[in-house]
Amino acid sequence: MKYFIAGILLAAVLVQADEPSAFGAGSMDSSNPYGLTQTERSVVENRQVSLSNQKLIRQQALKIEQLQETVEGLRTVIDSISSKIGQTGQKLSEINAQNSKADATEVAAMQAQIDTLKKKSENNYQKINQALKNLTAAMGNSKKSSKKKETKAKTKVKSNSAIIQRAISDYRAKRYSKAKKSFQLLAANNYKPAKTHYYLGEIAYYQKNYEEAIAYFKKSVGFYDQASYMPTLLLHTALSFKNLGDNENAQRFFDTILTSYPESSQANIAEKYLN
Repeated sequence: MKYFIAGILLAAVLVQADEPSAFGAGSMDSSNPYGLTQTERSVVENRQVSLSNQKLIRQQALKIEQLQETVEGLRTVIDSISSKIGQTGQKLSEINAQNSKADATEVAAMQAQIDTLKKKSENNYQKINQALKNLTAAMGNSKKSSKKKETKAKTKVKSNSAIIQRAISDYRAKRYSKAKKSFQLLAANNYKPAKTHYYLGEIAYYQKNYEEAIAYFKKSVGFYDQASYMPTLLLHTALSFKNLGDNENAQRFFDTILTSYPESSQANIAEKYLN
């Protein structure tokens, strides 16, 4: 259904090629989008901020991974040093147990080796402790950042929910200018985009901005085409084309309502306009 209705809307644009396009905006997926509405520019900016945040998260994860590798590497070095200390100490114990008359120089060298290894081990323990502190700090910052973003996201959802309730209330009370600002904000936040663009289309329709209404209705269908308001959306799209003097596209949409929603009250209205 989505592709069928969206296809009709696209065909309607092509028929209007000699007239000012109701969809005169560049592609939001372009690397350098142009000709966007204020709402669309806000969506693109939010998308770019989201990508930037994702990059920072990946960088933080990489830093944590590198610190973990450093800790594991230092532990391996310490294990190796401890093994060497153990082997050298065992040799000295064996010499003492056998009352060996080993060369005093050799014994002194072995003792010096043990002292050096112990010093290296101590230095590496200091390094590993510092690395663990850095790792703990990095993981803590990552958790704080995630928790902060999660809290912010939850607050934003609650805020959006309150905004859309007020916006719908304003729309029903015919406070169209006030409702439009709220729905534009919701569209910028990408909150319930199908419903948001539908209401923006309805506001434009009742304010007799028919080209703008058609543009918003097209976007709404692109997001979701099974909503309960679809018959109304199609009817107002058809009437928008009719008011613009584009009877050919208007007839297409009247016919689509009868085909797709034959039992609806909107179909009864559409039938009166069909030639």
